[in-house]
Amino acid sequence: MPSDAEQSTGVAVATAETAAPAATEPKADNETSTSTSESTTVAAGTVPPVVDADTGTASPPPGRMSKPVIVAAAVAGVALVALPMALTGLLGGDQPGEGPNAAGYAKDLPQDGGFVPGLAAPPTDLGGMPAGPPGAQLPAQAAEGVPVGQAAADPGTAGLPGGPPPAAGGGPAPGPQQHQAPPPPAQPQGPAVPAAKAVTYDGMAGRGCGGGTGFTGVGAYSDGKAGWVNHGNGGCGTSFVSIPMSGDANKDDSSAYGLWTFNTGPVTTGSCAVSVFVPTGDLTAVGGSPSVYRVFDRFAVDKGTPVGSFQIDQVGNRGRWVNVGTFRINGAKLAVQLLTRGRDWSGSTKTYAHHAAAMVKAKCQA
Repeated sequence: MPSDAEQSTGVAVATAETAAPAATEPKADNETSTSTSESTTVAAGTVPPVVDADTGTASPPPGRMSKPVIVAAAVAGVALVALPMALTGLLGGDQPGEGPNAAGYAKDLPQDGGFVPGLAAPPTDLGGMPAGPPGAQLPAQAAEGVPVGQAAADPGTAGLPGGPPPAAGGGPAPGPQQHQAPPPPAQPQGPAVPAAKAVTYDGMAGRGCGGGTGFTGVGAYSDGKAGWVNHGNGGCGTSFVSIPMSGDANKDDSSAYGLWTFNTGPVTTGSCAVSVFVPTGDLTAVGGSPSVYRVFDRFAVDKGTPVGSFQIDQVGNRGRWVNVGTFRINGAKLAVQLLTRGRDWSGSTKTYAHHAAAMVKAKCQA
């Protein structure tokens, strides 16, 4: 069976059973050939060296590797060792699964973190991409993170015709344009409607006053200081009447009373604030303590029900206006009645005390 050397060279090797012919060493041209007796003869039973059929060069004995084969094996081993290192340098990263290092970073990081000034900006926390110098754009990235070739969206004009087109050459789109809505069309102005004025009424009633007001002394009579007594010159605001009392603090003389009336038009329905003026004088002129009044929404007080009532201590309020309250009215009519109840004596002595009937004001609003 052929040996490994036979298979690798393809040249048959003589075995021990076949004696090889004696080989004579060749001599140089300047040397003298020796005799046949000095020739070296290869004895039978020895293994002669293998001769390459192409080159005629003798091969080493079987079982030994030639120097070219050893050199080729060493070169192949070096290549196999260097190949993974070369691939690691090309792919980058010291650990399996790591990607290539960013530009500007050395394999062995120096103390400053591996950043080489002037080559690239340090990495940021935005997905591991290194940020460029202020104002610079990243590769294949337009301003504000918009990919190249895509215009920055204008939030005010998105989808509207006439919006800003993308910049030429795939650069960043122009900044958002400020659009103002056109002013609304002017509305035709009609005639101005004046604001509705509040409907009010303001009047004063008493002796000598007119203007839709009146004063009446019902059951008046003259009897010196015991009857009705007039004071002043009869003018509005300068005159008043003293009405005699009934003699009983809880009972009225239904045949006598003072009555102020107001025609409150244009206020036909609403409310009226009433105030009463108390003149100055002694008990015979101004002596009600108290004087009792009733308010009606009609002039015929003997046929209606009062809408309210009040009392005034005339003795304690001489010379002043007294606000007595607000009362509802209907039909543009307001009436204030002064009753005659009251004591005009003290013990067994007659005092001739009177109630004073001066001016009454009414301010009404619808």
